[in-house]
Amino acid sequence: MEESLTWITANPEKSFYTLMALSFLVNRLPYIGVFFRTFNTLLHESGHAIGAIVTSGEVLRIDLNKDTSGIAQTKSKGRVSAFITSFSGYPFAAKASSIFLILTLNGYQKEVAFVILSLTLLNLILFVRNVYGIFWLIVFALLLGTIAVNGSSTILWVFVLFISLIALTETFMSTLLITFLGLTNPRKAGDMTNLQKSTGIPAGVWALLNGATVAFVLYYTVVNYFPDILHLTG
Repeated sequence: MEESLTWITANPEKSFYTLMALSFLVNRLPYIGVFFRTFNTLLHESGHAIGAIVTSGEVLRIDLNKDTSGIAQTKSKGRVSAFITSFSGYPFAAKASSIFLILTLNGYQKEVAFVILSLTLLNLILFVRNVYGIFWLIVFALLLGTIAVNGSSTILWVFVLFISLIALTETFMSTLLITFLGLTNPRKAGDMTNLQKSTGIPAGVWALLNGATVAFVLYYTVVNYFPDILHLTG
C-alpha cells in the first residue's frame, strides 16, 4: 500500500492518466459504473435546481434514477426563468466537474470533498425524494465521508480526482448523445425539447449551442490543466 502511494506522489502525470483511463473503464461497467455515473446526474440536476433558485423559481423535487437518468421538477417565473433552468443542466455539470478536477490537481482535495459532500447532503435533505436517489445519496455520502475522515491525503486526492474525471467524461458522453437526439429526434431530446417548448426555437439549435458550451469548458480544461503528457516518457 505504501509503495502504491509513493508511486502516485512521485508520478503525478502518470497517476492522472491512469485514473482517467480507469474512469473510462469504470463508466462502462454494469453496476459500479452506474453508481459512479450517478454523480454526474447529481451535478446535472443540481444545475437545474440552482438555475431555478437564482431566477426566483422553486424546486419541487429531484429524482436520481438507477439507469443514471434524472428529473428535476421545478416552477419557473416566466420564460426567462424557464430558459435558464432548462439550459443549466449540462453546462453546470461540465463546469462543476472541471472546477473539482482543477482544484484537486492543485492540492485542494479536502475542500473539494467538503463541497461535494455538502451538495450531496443538501440534495438529500431538500430535494431528492425517490427511493433509489435517497439510497444513492446516503451511500455516496458515507463513502466520501469515510475516505475524507479516515483516508490519507493521497487516497482522498485519488478518489476525488477519480470521481471528477468520471463526471467530466460522462458529461462529454451525455452531451454527445443529447446533441445527436436534438438534431435527429427533437421530441425525445430532454432538456433541448423543453427549451424548444419554452422559446419556440428548434431543439437542434439548442443542442448545438449546449454542445458548444460544454465543448468549450472541456477544451479549456484539457488545454490548460491536464498534466503535460510529454512527461509520461520520463
